[in-house]
Amino acid sequence: MSSSNEESGSTPSITERIEEDKRLARSLEGTYLFDGARSQKNYPLNKMCMSLTKQENREAFAADEAAYCDRFGLSEESKRLVLERDWIGMIRSGGNIYYVFKLAAIDHVSMQHVGAQQNSMTLEEFRAKLNAHRDQ
Repeated sequence: MSSSNEESGSTPSITERIEEDKRLARSLEGTYLFDGARSQKNYPLNKMCMSLTKQENREAFAADEAAYCDRFGLSEESKRLVLERDWIGMIRSGGNIYYVFKLAAIDHVSMQHVGAQQNSMTLEEFRAKLNAHRDQ
């Protein structure tokens, strides 16, 4: 926390704690903090992914993915990320992991698949990493 709070022995405010949490998150390699700025960065992608909670929208997406992306005003780059299922690219571009995962669910892709891609690993390597604590 801030040195002034540490020196005075006072408890940091909620705002100070939130700012410290954000600073820490931003310092972690591979972490994409989803805050207000990031939420606005790729709002069309998040809106499109969130729409996939409805069956009729999933059917429309499956019928013509590119046209469905256009319907929500995705940029050409965002549309490419969706069509190529570049999960980490979608997150880096401002996608919310929980919204992007709605798209992954259409393809029956698990969170482990997404995690493997984020870590530049095969699914098997990622699963081994997750289970490494069992061997210790």
